Amino acid sequence: MKHSVSVRGTILTAACVGILLTSMTYVSARAILGIDLGSLYMKVALVQRGAPLEIVTNMHSKRKTEQMILFDEGTRLYGSDASSLMARKPTKTPVAMSVMLGRDEDHPAVKILSERHFSLTPEYNETRKGLYLSIDGGKQIHTPEELTAMVLHYAEEITHQYGKEKGHTYGDITDCVLTVPSFATQTERQALLDAAELGGFRVLGLIDENTASAVNFGMDKTFEEPQIYLFYNLGGSSLQVSIIKFHSYEVPESKYSKKMKRVGSIEVLGKGWDSTLGGLAYDNRLVEYMADHFNREWRHARGHDKDIRDAPRAMTKIRLQANKVKHVLSANQEIPVHIDSLHDDLSLSMHFSRTQFEELCDDLTKRATDPIIDALASANVTLEEITAIELIGGGMRVPKVQSSLSTVLGDMELGMHINSDESMALGASFYGANISTAFRVRQVGLVDISPFAVGVTLEDLETDEEKKSGEDEDAWGKKATIFKANGKIGVKKTIAFTHDQDVHVSLDYSDPEKLPIGAKAELQRYKVSGVSAFAKEMEEKGLGKPKVSLQFELSQSGTTALIKAEAAVEETYTVEVEVEIDDEETAASFNETNEKETENKTEGSAESQNDTSKEDISEKEEEPKKKKTKLVNQEKKKTHRKSLDVEIYYVGKIQPLSKDLIEEYKLNIAELALLDKGRILLEEAKNKLESYFYSVKNKLIDDEENVAKISTEEQREELRKLSMEAEEWLFDEGDTADVETIQSKYDELATPAEMVWFRLKEMTARPAAVKALNERLVEIEEKFTNWVTNLTHITEEEKGDVFAKVENARKWLSDKVDAQAEKAAHDEPTFTSEEVPLQTKPIQKLISKLSKKPKPKPPKVEKKETEVNNTDDKSSNEGDNETVSEETFEETKEEESTSTDADEKNIDSEENETDEADKDTQSSEQPTQDDETGEEL
Repeated sequence: MKHSVSVRGTILTAACVGILLTSMTYVSARAILGIDLGSLYMKVALVQRGAPLEIVTNMHSKRKTEQMILFDEGTRLYGSDASSLMARKPTKTPVAMSVMLGRDEDHPAVKILSERHFSLTPEYNETRKGLYLSIDGGKQIHTPEELTAMVLHYAEEITHQYGKEKGHTYGDITDCVLTVPSFATQTERQALLDAAELGGFRVLGLIDENTASAVNFGMDKTFEEPQIYLFYNLGGSSLQVSIIKFHSYEVPESKYSKKMKRVGSIEVLGKGWDSTLGGLAYDNRLVEYMADHFNREWRHARGHDKDIRDAPRAMTKIRLQANKVKHVLSANQEIPVHIDSLHDDLSLSMHFSRTQFEELCDDLTKRATDPIIDALASANVTLEEITAIELIGGGMRVPKVQSSLSTVLGDMELGMHINSDESMALGASFYGANISTAFRVRQVGLVDISPFAVGVTLEDLETDEEKKSGEDEDAWGKKATIFKANGKIGVKKTIAFTHDQDVHVSLDYSDPEKLPIGAKAELQRYKVSGVSAFAKEMEEKGLGKPKVSLQFELSQSGTTALIKAEAAVEETYTVEVEVEIDDEETAASFNETNEKETENKTEGSAESQNDTSKEDISEKEEEPKKKKTKLVNQEKKKTHRKSLDVEIYYVGKIQPLSKDLIEEYKLNIAELALLDKGRILLEEAKNKLESYFYSVKNKLIDDEENVAKISTEEQREELRKLSMEAEEWLFDEGDTADVETIQSKYDELATPAEMVWFRLKEMTARPAAVKALNERLVEIEEKFTNWVTNLTHITEEEKGDVFAKVENARKWLSDKVDAQAEKAAHDEPTFTSEEVPLQTKPIQKLISKLSKKPKPKPPKVEKKETEVNNTDDKSSNEGDNETVSEETFEETKEEESTSTDADEKNIDSEENETDEADKDTQSSEQPTQDDETGEEL
C-alpha cells in the first residue's frame, strides 16, 4: 500500500530539560480532553479555562465508561447501556477494540481475546491490510479503527452532556491527548492516531500511561532534591513499570526579571513490561474454573459431554461474574457464586475463597515482579536508589500481588497517593493544556523516552530495468542506528552521505528481540528520488557528487518519520576583486621617483618647485585623498541545493489507513451518527408522548375537584378518551411510527388538555394578579403624590395625566373582572393573569418621563448702581489703553510685571494652581546648549 505524502515535521520540540509546559497566546479552543483508552474501560478528563482538572461523568453519572458498542437493529448503544444487554446479545457487542489496534490476528494479545471467551474476535483482511470484526452475523463489518473512533466520539458526547449539567457549552471539542501503553509500537500508535482522525479529533500528542500518571503526581510539586519513583501499573491487559525521576531547576520569573523561581521537572529513566499480564488474565483463571465446575454439573445432570464454552451467551455471563468475584475477594475471604439459569435450565452455584483464587493465579503472581527488574536495568538504577513506589491500575488491588511486591521490594511502602484509575486521564489532560496555546498553567518540565532503537537502511533505488535484470553487482548500501534505545523523544537526527543515485530508505526497529511479543520490526519505506537527475546536472557543470541529507524525527507521540530530504553540491570558483594597496608600499614607490627628479634640478628651479609644491599640497588638503587599489584573484564558494521527492509506502502485514479508506470510513461513521440521531429523536418523541398521557390521566384523578370547577364532564371525558387512545396507539402502531406521526398524536391530546390546564392555573393566578394590581396602583398614587409635592416645575396638568392613567387602569381592571364574572368557569377567560401587571406600564413610563424633566434655571440678579459705575470706569480705562503709543505700552508691561503687596494678596489663592506653570516657564527660560557646538540655541 503506497501513499504519496509531503515531507514535513511535527512542531513539538523539547528543550534541553524537556518540554516547557506553559502557553503564551490564546486560540479558540474552549476545552481539551485527556482520554485514557484502557482495555475495557475509558476515562475522560476535561481541562477548560478558569476551571480545575476534572473527570467527566457519563450519562449514568459514572466516572468510567465501558469500552464497548452494541449494534442492534441499526442503532448503537455505548457504555452501561451496551453492558446491560451484552449478556443477551454478545455477538452484537464488540469489546476491547483498542487492544486490536495495529496488531494482526496472530498477535498474542489478540489471540488471548478468543481464549478468554470474548464472543467477537477479529479476522484479517488482505485488501485492507488489517483486522476487521464481523458483527451480528456479518450485518455490520467494522475495523478496530472505526470502532475506536466511535468510542472516542462518544467521549465527546458525554463531555457535552456533562457540560450542560454544569451550565457550560464547549462548542466542537476537537483537541485531545490519548494514552498508550509504554510498550506500544509505531504501528499501534499510528492505528490509534488514525482512529482519532476518524472520530474527528486533532491529537495534540500521545503519552504513555505511566508517564501521564507521573505528570498528574508531580504537576503541583516542586522537588528541592532529586527523587526517583517506581510506578507500578497493573492494568486490564498488561503490566507496566516505569522508573521516573522528579527534580527541579531554576528559570527567570519573567523575560525581563532577574529573580529566579524553581520549576518542577519529570524525567523518565527506564521502562519494563509484561504485555499479556493484566486483570483479564486473573479473570480468565476464574472463568475457566467456573466453566469446568458447571460442565461437571451439566454433564452429570444431562448425561452428555458438551462444553459450556461453546455457548457465547453463557460464557459472557460467566466472564462478567468472574470479574465481580475477583473484586469481592480483594476485600473478603470468600464469596458465594450463583448465576441463575446459566444454560439449559441449569444454574451455577458454588463457593469460592481467596485461597483458591490465589492458588489458581500463582504463576501469574510470580510474573508480576519481573518487569520491575527489567525497568531498573533499563534505567541503570538500583533498588536502593528508589525513593518511593506508586501503585496504579485496577489490578494492583489484588492482595496477593501486593504481598508479592512487598517480598521483592522489601520494607518500602506501596504508595497509593494518586487515584489509580483516573490519574492517567488527568495527567493526559494537563499535558494537553501545556502543549496547547489555549491555556496558561503551572510550568513543569517533561522528558520521556522510547524503549526501542530505530535504524535506517539505505540502498540504491532500483529502476524497472534493474529489477528485471536482477543485477546487483557492486550494490551500494549503508546502515545506521538513528535513535538509540531509551533515547529522548521529540528529537530530530540528520544523516548525510555522498551519492549520485536515487535512494531507497528503510526504517525498522534495530533490535527485534527487545520488542514486545508479537510486534514486527518493519516500519516505513521511502523512495527518495531526484538525486540522480541533480547529480547529472552538477556533473555537466563540472562539479562533484551531491551530498544527500536525510532528516528523521522521533516525535513526541513516539512515531518516527523521514521529514526532510535534500541534496547539495558545493562549488568553488575564482573571481577578481579590487583590494586596497598597503600605504607603505605606495610611499616607497613615490620616494624613489622623487629622489631621481630632484638630482637633475637647479636651486632656482628648486625654489620655484617648492612654491608650486606648497600650492599643490594646499589643494590636496582640501580634496579627499584617493585610495590605491589593485585586482587580485579570490576563491568563493556557492552551494547548489535541491529538495528531493519522497514517497512513503509500507510492507508490513498491518498497515495504516490510506487517505481513501479514511474518507470512506468517515462517511460510514457519519451515516451511523445520523441513524443514532434519528433514533434519539424518535425515543424522545415516544417518551414525551408516553409521559404526557400518563400525566393527563393522573391529573384528572389527583386534582379531580379543582379540574371539575373549570371544565365540563364532556371535556374531562374527552381527555380520558384521548389519553387512553394515545396509550394504546403508542404501544401498538406507534412502535413503528416516525417522529412526525408521534408528534401529531401528541398535539391531538395536548391541545384540549393544555386549555383545561390553563384554566386550572388561571383559577388561582388571576385573582392573585387582580389583588396585586390594586395594591400596586394605591402604592403608585401615594409615592407620586409625595414626590411631586415640592416640585414646582411639574404642572398641574402633568400631575393630572398621571392620576388619570391610574384611574384608567382601575377601570380596565374593573370592567374585565365584571366581564369574567358573567362567564362560566369552563369558558375561555376574558383576561389572563399575565395581562394584569402590564396595566402599570403606561403609568410608569409617564412618571419616568416627568422625572427627567429639567428644573428651570434660577433668575438673574440685577446689579447695584455702584457696581455699574465701576464697570464703566473699567471700560473707560480699557479704551485709553487701546490708544497708547508703543513706548507707553512697554512701560505699562514692565509695571504689570512688578506686583504690589496688594496684588500679591489678591493672587495668594491662585499660587498653588500656577506653581507647575511657573516651573515650566522658568525651565523654558534657561539657556539650552547644543551637544556638539556648545552654542546657545
